[in-house]
Amino acid sequence: MSPSFLYMIDKNKIDKLVNDTLKESSLFVVELKVDSQNNISVIIDGDEGVSIDKCVEVSRLIEGSLDREEEDFELSVSSYGIDKPILLHRQYKKYIEKAIELSLDDNSIKRGILHSFDDVNLFLKEELVKKKGPKSKSKKMIVGDTIEIPFEKIKLAKGVIVF
Repeated sequence: MSPSFLYMIDKNKIDKLVNDTLKESSLFVVELKVDSQNNISVIIDGDEGVSIDKCVEVSRLIEGSLDREEEDFELSVSSYGIDKPILLHRQYKKYIEKAIELSLDDNSIKRGILHSFDDVNLFLKEELVKKKGPKSKSKKMIVGDTIEIPFEKIKLAKGVIVF
């Protein structure tokens, strides 16, 4: 028998294991990587976020389905952080009525509360900056009208942490 490091774990096998586990839940895979050294990285997200318990459950399922005698591997299962850009259309769901920031293809930036979205457009209650008075240097953020932004114009979208 050849040394175990020569066997690369099949990414499709891991993908099927994880997706089969998550299909009945509000969780989904954002990113899955398996490199030539059998380092497996699974990043999951959910419509309402992801608990540590769910990451542990997915990790145990993968570990229990692989044989370390045949294929040595390193495994990491984590949740997708709020500080990371929104990659999948489905991720917008958890930002409904929450603050997001959009970088658009015309290099403008829009910030506001995500009202809703469909397959083509995003609807944002835009935040506007108002000065408190004509000579005042202090500013106040207010929520303006809901604007419609086509997804094709969005270069980057991410959640905003509001304190």
